[in-house]
Amino acid sequence: MHTYQSGPSHNEPILEANGLAAVTLTAIWSDGIAEHEDRKHFGNFSVFREIDLLPPDIASKLIGMRPGNCAEQQISADEIVGEWLEERQIVTDMNSFDSHYQRGLVVTPHAGRFYPQGYLHGTRDIVRETIAPMRVIKCEQNRLTVDLNHPLARIGLVIRLQLDDILPGYDRRGGRCNSLVEDLLQYNGFAASLRDGRETDYGDFTTRQTRRDDKPDSVFYSRPRMVQHLDARALSTINQLYRKLIPAQAEVLDLMASHDSHLHSIPWSKLHALGMNKKELATNKSADRTLLQDLNKTTRLPFENNSLDAIVCTASIEYLIEPLKILKECLRVLRPEGVLVVTFSNRWFPTKAIKIWSELHEFERLGMVTQWLKQSDFVNLQTFSSRGLPRPADDKYADKTPFSDPIYAAWGYKTPASL
Repeated sequence: MHTYQSGPSHNEPILEANGLAAVTLTAIWSDGIAEHEDRKHFGNFSVFREIDLLPPDIASKLIGMRPGNCAEQQISADEIVGEWLEERQIVTDMNSFDSHYQRGLVVTPHAGRFYPQGYLHGTRDIVRETIAPMRVIKCEQNRLTVDLNHPLARIGLVIRLQLDDILPGYDRRGGRCNSLVEDLLQYNGFAASLRDGRETDYGDFTTRQTRRDDKPDSVFYSRPRMVQHLDARALSTINQLYRKLIPAQAEVLDLMASHDSHLHSIPWSKLHALGMNKKELATNKSADRTLLQDLNKTTRLPFENNSLDAIVCTASIEYLIEPLKILKECLRVLRPEGVLVVTFSNRWFPTKAIKIWSELHEFERLGMVTQWLKQSDFVNLQTFSSRGLPRPADDKYADKTPFSDPIYAAWGYKTPASL
């Protein structure tokens, strides 16, 4: 996914050696299953303090850049997160995993999942308070294999820096202890597949998933909610992604739709909005056709085979109790080379989401949705994340957090007819 800002103007100022700036860092990488692009915005970057912590090819181009300019470097993740070491892959007794580590919770380890290292007891150099992540590699009877290496170790990256804005003022202070690139990569690898090709154990999604509130969805969704569930900047990021991925004159389905389909300025030929609340759908000005359907009750989509060009599912995938059935239905109704795009954030109705959603880190959710797409036979899988953008000043939560809601997206395509 590319940036959407216009190119730099030669009338704009250049970044100086003591300058302050707003920048966006992007990591582009692959785990062999999907292509990943992770973006994080930093609103107050000090050239003097932080330039030496950037990859050298980027640092050498930074001074003199204008807003809108980019610089990038291909690099091994080991150079940033540390070399992968065999001795940091530990085989231990299953009883070493403290299932009662968190008060009130009983946690069972699952292959491919991530947990704080403090869950392990009796292991050298690990104390209960250690929150650095570890990945469970294998659970075999009474034996547990965990990997303490960074999940991106041994993966090649492209790191890109975009200069978003030059801020007023200067800075000649030192003392920063961490780098922006380390911050960018801290959790991204949680979306990576296991290196040996095995699937992560997210539970059995061939059966219905449990939720805290298992009453019929028709009860919960009977009251219309004419509100945006994400802030305006996050919704703009989603809209930009949809504009990039949905071809012109496409016939589109907004799956689990509401009063806004977030498809502004997209020249589709026809938009179907399928949702749960009649009043919400009636106020969706973009939709050419609306359909009422509870996908947790009736999983078959009311479309012919090979009849749609694109399907979007915005901030709703976590409410499907049989997600694989729905995704396979999406594949059925898409035309060859059609695209399904799933987007979500870190806000949801906890009582109606499937139980595992609340148990996972945000990037693990991205990995789970990507695995669902793969299990449903989508191809050319890709993911995108965007974090750290400033929350709009007029947003109702602006006094509670300075950051816009993060956006996570996974998408895939139906195999071309020629294959």
